[in-house]
Amino acid sequence: MNEQHSTKGVAMGPQTTGGVAMRPQTTDGVAMRPPTYRSVDPCGYDMPDGMPHLSKGRKQCSAITAAVLLVIALGIACIVDSYHKINEGYVGIYFRHGAIQERVSAPGVHLMRPFIDDYVEVKIRPETHRMDPVRAITKDGIENTFREINVITTVMKDKLIFMAKKFGRDFKKSLVYDRVKEDLRIFCANHTIDEVYNTMFLDIVAHVKENVGSSISR
Repeated sequence: MNEQHSTKGVAMGPQTTGGVAMRPQTTDGVAMRPPTYRSVDPCGYDMPDGMPHLSKGRKQCSAITAAVLLVIALGIACIVDSYHKINEGYVGIYFRHGAIQERVSAPGVHLMRPFIDDYVEVKIRPETHRMDPVRAITKDGIENTFREINVITTVMKDKLIFMAKKFGRDFKKSLVYDRVKEDLRIFCANHTIDEVYNTMFLDIVAHVKENVGSSISR
């Protein structure tokens, strides 16, 4: 069933409602089409209705955003890795790929090359170290044990790099503690038990200190 309605020169086109076909509307001889809607994605690209959710422009925007975030994260990681603090009473020595550098930093906040350099704090103020018990045998074959041996050491800043290069990070063990043990055993091996504990007991400290000092000087 076809019906046509005319109002003030407006022809109503066929539309289908309940089996009735109605024609498109015309106004002053101009055919009216249904409006077309376009959406805009967050990056500013027009997205015609019906296109997939992720358009080419939006993918590019997401890639740029990810790259910017990666650069920011990398920058933060570099700052965190390079930032370090040297405490009072210490100095910092630096290693690059395991090789010690000539740089010595004073107490405070410093920066170094991220992911390449490493640092170690070294105490330069006087330090007291209690050694493990030392066993020694006297000239007459009697074994005795020295306990509670306290060694006071001080590191000179201008000699630090030289000692670290020659004897390693734990240079105090090689230069001082091991030599104290060695000189103490040598002293006992050259004297009797009576000399060690009675007549020459007060000479042990001076003897060991002199020999250790001369060994370090060499």
